[in-house]
Amino acid sequence: MKLSRTLASLLFAASLATPPAIAETATEPVGNPRAIVIDDVSHVDFSTTLTHLKQQLQADGWNIVAEINLGEGLAKRNVRIPGGMVVLKLTSGKNAVPLLKDEATRYVSAMIPCGVSVYGMSDGRVMISRLNAGLMADMMEPGVAEIMRKSAANLDASIARALAKAH
Repeated sequence: MKLSRTLASLLFAASLATPPAIAETATEPVGNPRAIVIDDVSHVDFSTTLTHLKQQLQADGWNIVAEINLGEGLAKRNVRIPGGMVVLKLTSGKNAVPLLKDEATRYVSAMIPCGVSVYGMSDGRVMISRLNAGLMADMMEPGVAEIMRKSAANLDASIARALAKAH
């Protein structure tokens, strides 16, 4: 278990140090250091994207436990993100509770709540980005991996539905 958490932490740290490469889809080879993050492109403005995403997440049973406006904070430091940057912190009780109530798997609390970032690009695109939990699941014990894959698939589906509404 300790090795899996350490490896996951190292992969996450490596992804932060790598410049972003934007793709329309999430199908990147595992050898790619950006594979740990999934990006989707919205075809509408930042505000509309964020509104549709929040509505869809709530409709699909996700709990938005925090909305962090990083764009606002960055602007105070003279860093302008076109359109903005907001991170939504999400939980899903049906996925998280079984893992959190068991002491043997409670360590996953370090990955809860999961985050979804919505941010603008200088070329006008609006991105929705999140950790590739499905890929990370491969490093976890079977019971945790199963729940992580299910949760990741549910989140991906919610994002896809929000993007479809935003066309």
